[in-house]
Order: sequence, then structure tokens, then C-alpha cells
Amino acid sequence: MLFSIQQGAKRKSGRTLLADINWQVNEGECWLIYGLNGAGKTTLLNVINAYDFLTAGEIQLFGMVPGQRGYSAHHVREHIGYVSGSLRDRFSEGEIVRDVVLSGIFKSIGLYEQPTEAQVVLAREMLVLLNMRAFETQYFGLLSTGEQQRVLLARALMNQPPLLILDEPANGLDFVGREQLMATLSQIRQHFPQTAVIYVSHFIEEVTEDFTHALLLKQGAIQNQGRIEAVLTHHALSQLFDMPVALYQHHGRYQIVKV
Repeated sequence: MLFSIQQGAKRKSGRTLLADINWQVNEGECWLIYGLNGAGKTTLLNVINAYDFLTAGEIQLFGMVPGQRGYSAHHVREHIGYVSGSLRDRFSEGEIVRDVVLSGIFKSIGLYEQPTEAQVVLAREMLVLLNMRAFETQYFGLLSTGEQQRVLLARALMNQPPLLILDEPANGLDFVGREQLMATLSQIRQHFPQTAVIYVSHFIEEVTEDFTHALLLKQGAIQNQGRIEAVLTHHALSQLFDMPVALYQHHGRYQIVKV
């Protein structure tokens, strides 16, 4: 088990952001978190990332419990690789791609320490794995959005974290960029089979055969969770959206339409 939440709740300024969250993620699982805007996805990620805290319930993160001896938010984040659109925007356009990847070792925005030769070799290996070796010495700002996301994935993998969190990584990508990103995720799953993945999305079309589980979040509460084939159903998604929808599956990919 990487982390677990029991009867977790989060209230802020009189509002309930999360309620009765019971969830556990284990090694090697690939989770889709799916829900509308305002469902509580960002709040839940912030709790897992130790940027926020529950106001009720219990959480155990990588063997550590907030408030108990040995707990450190910094140590929690050392176990997590994180990629998001907001992270992409924090890097300078003039940053060299290799340095962006190397910054993942130090969890910094920008490279302010001298990496070792072994670390440089590892960064190159990550770029090779994600088919980005040709961009190693280019400026980050000259890359397409999809290429930048793959660079950030390489950065997130530098410490080989047990948990990889991808927060709407396909936002802003065109069809080709999205499909390249999903192919990259498949490569990561094959190369790091023990690494768990949490993938947040608004779009069911991004779900591939690499996903093992799904969690449907609605108004801060878990509506459904479990094996993805049992969770992604016409009935469950109609309840999630409060409208009748039809769900179609073809070669491991999904499409949803209003009926």
C-alpha cells in the first residue's frame, strides 16, 4: 500500500470540499480520477501531495501519518512525481530541456545545483525512454505543449518515485499530442510496472488499456470506485453527470455521448 484515506473530510470557510473519502492506492495500479469542475479533484490531490490537510478522518502516506513522529511533508513529496499544466507554466522558456529534467532530482523549478555525471546520464536515459533525446539541448520554450509535457514526465521520473500524479496532463493538446502522451504513459507503465499512477482528467477519451482502476468524484464525495471496467458504466456516468449518457468502448478506448 502506498497511501490510504479513511473517512477523510475537508472543510474550509464553512464549505465541505471533501466528505467521507475512503480510498487506497497500491503499487502498480493506474487510477483515473474523473469528475466535473468543482468535484474536489484538486483538493484531493493537494491532500495526497501534503500541500493541504484533512480536517477529519485519517490518512497514511508512504508509511507516515500527519502529526505523528517521523512525518514530513517534504519526505512525502520525495515519493511523488508530479506533472500538470500549471507546473509547465512555471519553467522559463529559456531553460535547457536537460536542465528541466535534472531539476526533478532536486524538486526545484530551475537547476541551481551542479548535477553529477551519473545524474546527467540518468536524465539522458529518461529522455531516450520518452523519445525526447533529440531535444536534450534545446530551449524548453521552443517545444510544443505535448513535447513539454513529455519533458516534465521525464523530470518526474528522475527519482523513480513509487507514485506518479498526472493532473490533467492532456489539457491544451491537440489530437496528435494527446495520443503521443497516452503512448508515453504506456511506455512508462511498461518500464516502471511497480509505479502507481493517478491520472486526473475531464475527458473519458484519454482512458486507455493501461488504466486499472477508476474513482468517480462528485461534489466532494466518491460516487464509485474500483476496477475500471466495473466503474465506467452507462449508469454510473449518467449519475455522475445528472443526465443520461451512453458509453461506448472500442479497442480499450472509451467515448461518451448524451442520449
